[in-house]
Amino acid sequence: MRHPFYRDSWRETGIPRSAADLQKQPFTVKSDLLSQPDNLESFRRYVLEAPEQSASAKSGGFFSRFRGKPTEEIVPKKYATNQLMFSSGRTGKITPYVYSVADIENLGETGLRMMEILGITRDDTIVNAMSYAPNLSFWQVYYGGLKLGSTVLQSGGGRILGTEKILTAMENMEASTLFTTPGYAEFLLQTAVHFKLKFPNLNKLIVGYGPVPLAQVKRLEVLLRLVGSPDGEVKRVYFLNEAKSAWAECSPGSGYHFYPDHAFLELDSVAGIEGRGEIILTNLNVLGSCAVRFRTGDLAESITYEPCPVCKRSIPRVLGEIERLDDYKYLGKEKGRTVNLSSLYSILAAEPGVLLWQAVLLGEPAQLQIDIAFLDKNQAAELSVSLQSKLADVLGVTLTVKPCSYKELVDRLGFEKYPVEQRIMTRSVRES
Repeated sequence: MRHPFYRDSWRETGIPRSAADLQKQPFTVKSDLLSQPDNLESFRRYVLEAPEQSASAKSGGFFSRFRGKPTEEIVPKKYATNQLMFSSGRTGKITPYVYSVADIENLGETGLRMMEILGITRDDTIVNAMSYAPNLSFWQVYYGGLKLGSTVLQSGGGRILGTEKILTAMENMEASTLFTTPGYAEFLLQTAVHFKLKFPNLNKLIVGYGPVPLAQVKRLEVLLRLVGSPDGEVKRVYFLNEAKSAWAECSPGSGYHFYPDHAFLELDSVAGIEGRGEIILTNLNVLGSCAVRFRTGDLAESITYEPCPVCKRSIPRVLGEIERLDDYKYLGKEKGRTVNLSSLYSILAAEPGVLLWQAVLLGEPAQLQIDIAFLDKNQAAELSVSLQSKLADVLGVTLTVKPCSYKELVDRLGFEKYPVEQRIMTRSVRES
């Protein structure tokens, strides 16, 4: 074992040899992977130490090049650490994850598996509108397309190429497949509908890196019909940065097919949350950063090793809607309660009169305000009252629904500014 933290930890207890042994190990949490105030290089405890081939072997690898030390003929190529990826920081500090040459090669292999599960072939023309960033979502699609050998426009998403040019490229290239986040997918297609653009060849819309409840899948399917794609399918991908691979569904609701040669998954119960557990990840086939029993902060219903009823593949699946544990918030002053804000994605996706929305947590203890751009601006005030009553009943808390202009919400959500839309925000009362 060449990852210092686990090597040192297992010197006395021994390396886990079975699932039962593994479950006796302590959890790794996100803060462990960050630099500590008293030790800025502490995160390297979870990063591969390359095999020694000479007295100066420890100088090899990615971090040594920062120090200006030689690396040639010291570190075998597959062990060399050569790239950093990061979490988006949606739920805390941005977390670094180091990739080795072998990990980058695996991105191609797992990307190809993802493409096959999604039904994408070399004949497809793909637009990758995941945000260009040192983040798994863009690079998994990039390397998967490279391995597949299909035609791919690596657009970088709205903040790089821009919405207008992405839509123009989709039209001119007669794109058959679009990868992007669910919120940006809605915005792109709504814009296309507004300008009467048609994409008859767009038969696959692949969304991920944000919650995508089945209600939103249905909503996106309607938008595909409106842009001239009567047979277009919407499929979901679960991007987990620490897994160094993305897991796709062959059909919405079938479960996310993950790779047992790359990851071992468990579900751990969470106090106060019934019917769901936190996904616990153990990396298997990685050579850069590695985590054992890592608490992902993502919730699912179950894990199954039964063959998929849709595609018949025998690889395991994560079942249920993926939700963020951090989206469970305690709201209210006098009669407060814990509310699952992830449920807003499903509830509001089922409301045809809602174009865009943003949830804002105000004050301490937090009060919930939902800013909404309505399809019918003339009915916005009336719709706000009825929707406010409905949401209060469903969530069980007092909240406010506030009409907002479409343009303002587009700007605040940051489709062309941020890697992922700013859907649930916290602000002080003074800022509101």
